[in-house]
Amino acid sequence: MELFFRNKETSDPAIIINNCLKTVTNRISDDLDGDAYHWEKPWGVKRFESIVLAKFLMDLAFNHLSEDKLQDDEKTGFEILCNTSFSTLFNDEFSSVGLSFEDMQEEIQKKIDGYFESRHENRPPLCWHAIYQQIIRSSSKEEIEEDIQKKSEGLALIKGNENFTSMVPQYETQINALNNKVNSFEYAEMMISHMLRFTKEKLRAINLKKIKALSKKLAKQDRDKKK
Repeated sequence: MELFFRNKETSDPAIIINNCLKTVTNRISDDLDGDAYHWEKPWGVKRFESIVLAKFLMDLAFNHLSEDKLQDDEKTGFEILCNTSFSTLFNDEFSSVGLSFEDMQEEIQKKIDGYFESRHENRPPLCWHAIYQQIIRSSSKEEIEEDIQKKSEGLALIKGNENFTSMVPQYETQINALNNKVNSFEYAEMMISHMLRFTKEKLRAINLKKIKALSKKLAKQDRDKKK
């Protein structure tokens, strides 16, 4: 009996997708909660962003895996299964604080669409930087580096003037914080690219023929409803 359930788990697309989404979400969440990011936001905010990023990576990874293998209308089965897993996970995580997938669906889709736009318009690592910028609602890495340059030049000037000595610690603190933020873009770049590879490996277990068959079944059901 145990062997039966193990085989089902390794072949059922719904189980593979659900397990992958949960695992990817947890890995992203653990990473973004690390000190390296210096991201001073409540855990709930980080968890929300982690779930949305995981959904984007699931969609992106499956698009890569099914490219030249499935037509767009043959991917419907994956989309339905992934959306179902996502909405269930989201409600399980946030219903206790009054948030539901239905209420947040439009905002979530806008974020995911924004990530896809950044991916299409930029090559790695710039696309990962652009996505991270949206996640933390920040200036771009380049804009922050420009700000560091200006503040460093200002610091050099005031250090040579005794009248402004008291301002030195303030400038140094600001520059240090900005450097931490720049470094966080590098961490995010490594994390997102790694999680995309990890997601692809997890989703490779999906039998695309089963997705194609499910998509056809759903399309037929939809046609039957319209008769």
